[in-house]
Amino acid sequence: MKNIFFRLALMLLTVFITIFPCFDNLNISYDRLPISFEIENVSDIYKPSDENSTVVSEYPTIIKLCHQKNEEDNGKLLAAFEHWGSTYPVYESTDDAETWHYVSTVVDNLNEGYWNEWMPFLYELPADMGDFEKGTIILAATSIYGEGPTDSTITLYSSTDLGRTFTAFCNVDKAGGIDWGVWEPYFIYEEETGRLFCFYSDDSDPEHSQKLVCKYTTDLVNWSEKFECVACSDSSLRPGMPSITKMGNGEYILVYEMVGINGNPIYYKKTKSLDNWGDTSDYGKIVSAAGKTFGSSPCVAWTPVGGECGTLIVTAKHMVKGSSDTGTDMFLSFDYGKTFVPVDNPIPYDSSERSGYSPSLFLSPDGTTLYYANNPPCYDATYKITVAKIKIGE
Repeated sequence: MKNIFFRLALMLLTVFITIFPCFDNLNISYDRLPISFEIENVSDIYKPSDENSTVVSEYPTIIKLCHQKNEEDNGKLLAAFEHWGSTYPVYESTDDAETWHYVSTVVDNLNEGYWNEWMPFLYELPADMGDFEKGTIILAATSIYGEGPTDSTITLYSSTDLGRTFTAFCNVDKAGGIDWGVWEPYFIYEEETGRLFCFYSDDSDPEHSQKLVCKYTTDLVNWSEKFECVACSDSSLRPGMPSITKMGNGEYILVYEMVGINGNPIYYKKTKSLDNWGDTSDYGKIVSAAGKTFGSSPCVAWTPVGGECGTLIVTAKHMVKGSSDTGTDMFLSFDYGKTFVPVDNPIPYDSSERSGYSPSLFLSPDGTTLYYANNPPCYDATYKITVAKIKIGE
């Protein structure tokens, strides 16, 4: 009964915003959601010590360890991010995101002449894969080569000492430079088959400005041939920055930005099988909440908490349609993505410039704690890496 009233309220809110667009910043307040959504604390993972620094920090990625042999290590948090002009710094929290300390920096020691530059993604192996044991920490990222650059590669690094050291061991794919490269890796594990899937953006096909593709592996070294997930019939469009999760109904939902449409709005597609995305020329559906849409660098997560359909959470960089009192809204769905509601962003920021570029979501194993990392502005000309710890309850 509670969900029926909630959906009715959402429908009325959508109609109200459509008729009266001047009220397009109306959001569902946390205390009116069909779940409890409590921000327990917000902490800085990294903050520049020099207020005159112009070095950009962005693209955070965060995980909570839960597959370690030593039970005392489970529950620790690791975070990494882009730090322009250097490589990928890794930070750790041993007190559930209250405080953070630096542990290492990841360096490409596999591809001669290449250097680390963009788009790190942290992942903890949930099972043994080939020579890699369960609990091994994997970082995937794009390394680049040459001026411009002229070449790119999605490289994998492994750590067996809680992120203290990383060793590059494999390239998932290699391609050209800015206009012909491979970017933005994102992992998801298929438990039924033991396959690890890597979704990423691919510029190398001359028939498409950019498309979303995928490869899979069972040993982290040997990868399948890549296959298309989204390759628009309008070859000028650039679906990119994929993020994917599995929902309680068995469906996977893939969210991505659509560069080439005003504001780079966020779209999504669903599938029952990670290696079958149907008509890949199908753009999918736009993510919309009460008449609002947002754009660029999305991230998605699903928790079983929140009723029979659980709660689907989608973030992005900036608003495309509608305004937000917190820079950019967060969108929630309680019906597997059929409808969404807008709520305030747990980390408010000015969405101009590089702020909010590629936020990260990670849920605790029981689905009751959400860790949301982003890069709000810091001082006048740079950015910090911040995480909000959010408790989710029935």
